[in-house]
Amino acid sequence: MLLRACGLLPAEHPAYGWMSRALLPVSLALLLLGINWPALLGAGRRSLVAVSAGAAGILIGGPIMLRLLHGFLPAESWKGIGALAGTWTGGSLNMVALQAVLDVPQPVFAPLVVVDALVTYSWMSLLIAAKSLEPSLDRWLHAAPAFEQPAGDETAPQAARATPTLVVLALGIALGLTGIGIWLGARLPLSGPVSSASGWAVLIVTSLALALACLPAIRRAGEAAGPIGYACLYVVLACLGAKASVGALAATPAWIGVGFGWLAIHAATLLLAGKLWRLPLGLLATASQANVGGVVSAPMVGAIYDPRLAPIGLVLAIGCNALGTYLGLLCATLARWMLGG
Repeated sequence: MLLRACGLLPAEHPAYGWMSRALLPVSLALLLLGINWPALLGAGRRSLVAVSAGAAGILIGGPIMLRLLHGFLPAESWKGIGALAGTWTGGSLNMVALQAVLDVPQPVFAPLVVVDALVTYSWMSLLIAAKSLEPSLDRWLHAAPAFEQPAGDETAPQAARATPTLVVLALGIALGLTGIGIWLGARLPLSGPVSSASGWAVLIVTSLALALACLPAIRRAGEAAGPIGYACLYVVLACLGAKASVGALAATPAWIGVGFGWLAIHAATLLLAGKLWRLPLGLLATASQANVGGVVSAPMVGAIYDPRLAPIGLVLAIGCNALGTYLGLLCATLARWMLGG
């Protein structure tokens, strides 16, 4: 984005489009094939309650803020709400996927990369600063002083050894799923929130990869090929950054208000869940960062409160990555409904 702002990269180029279309389904498949479902289910009931409450706050917060500020936002902003919901219930992978699924117009999507970075890291700073309020907030929440840590090795997924056989297997499956997704996507109806063949392809690849991740052998292959999936994703993110625009954000500053108001609703939902289920602030902060942040930042925030929360934050963030595309699509549908669409 900075290189584009300095004029060293063009704002538009055909290469951005074909690299995104070619690499996005492959990166989705490679990263989702390694989703560790047993680890997620073993994270503990209270952890799952906390992260579910955080996701619920994102799902209701976006449509509410769009309803309040839609007069200051461009047309089809409900699609932008869906893209932001994807990254705030999952991660950047889900935001990129939802750009394709919802066919988000460039004038709507251009400022969202900046909004995501600004709001997300401001929120992370607030969660870290809230550590000083932990004793008083835990008393207000009537939180249990400690929670049971998930036992055994299920707390954190173990990466598979990246043997050539596993990597080739994962690449073959990813390419096969991509081919199936493109073939089926071109034959499905374009209506409702999914208005492009590439959007259908992304949803199909996501669903098939998550289903195959239930098979231990496939999951080990996906874990081994994960670095290749991230490399593909980073190229796609670079293409998005080259098309992002600080100027576009200046033209629609209401997106900043949407973002911060949205996370205020998310915070209120988490505190309500904490009050009802007596969840400690550390667990709430970790679950929140698993939603809004990702697999790197959620363990970091958790470890600031309690080192035992780091592996739980990792597992919750991985689960959010698995479901973020579906949750973002649901949020976009709710946002469209709120506008009477």
